[in-house]
Amino acid sequence: MNCAYHSEAQNVAFCIRCGKAVCNECVRNVRGSVYCENCLAESIGGKSAASAPPPHHDVIAGTNPGAAFALGLIPGVGAIYNGEFVKAAIHLLIFGTLISLQSVTRFGEPLFGLMIAGFYFYMPFEAYYTAKKRRLRAEGIELETPIDRMQQQLGASKDKELWGGIALVVLGGLFLLGNLDIFDLERVARFWPALLVVFGVWLLRKHQEKS
Repeated sequence: MNCAYHSEAQNVAFCIRCGKAVCNECVRNVRGSVYCENCLAESIGGKSAASAPPPHHDVIAGTNPGAAFALGLIPGVGAIYNGEFVKAAIHLLIFGTLISLQSVTRFGEPLFGLMIAGFYFYMPFEAYYTAKKRRLRAEGIELETPIDRMQQQLGASKDKELWGGIALVVLGGLFLLGNLDIFDLERVARFWPALLVVFGVWLLRKHQEKS
């Protein structure tokens, strides 16, 4: 019997998988078992496919900008929809702190009211642009949002975690001492115009850096 692949050559063995006759040139000996080249290739391919890990699917959260905006009207929920749980907690802390500051002082009530309204409408727009940017990024498009431009104008602040932690400790300590009636929080709240001074100093510093 001649080889199934080379009709002019005499067979020397049979493939244990398909049973075809193979010659010396076609014999593929694997651990004492004879295969033809086609069956050996199929065996290797099948094992590779079986041992290969399952395909990775990227889970993209928060890709519906409209839903993100609607949920963002509830403080923290828009960020949760986008999968940003730390940001959601920060939004809740800021929103709750502003409301508490407004409730303990009558001198800065208009200012804190405006800050509350501004931050309330900031949250849904931030959630909207985050979801839109994530969806376009999945399509290979990089979007520069107004939030990104605002962050660029403010500049990359150093040690954000440090200053954020200090601010939380100070505010938390003031509220705690006020609740314990150790001192009048209303008196401390009268110093809210100091925020304007700090903001003015920051603007002057930015101007000097640009110069």
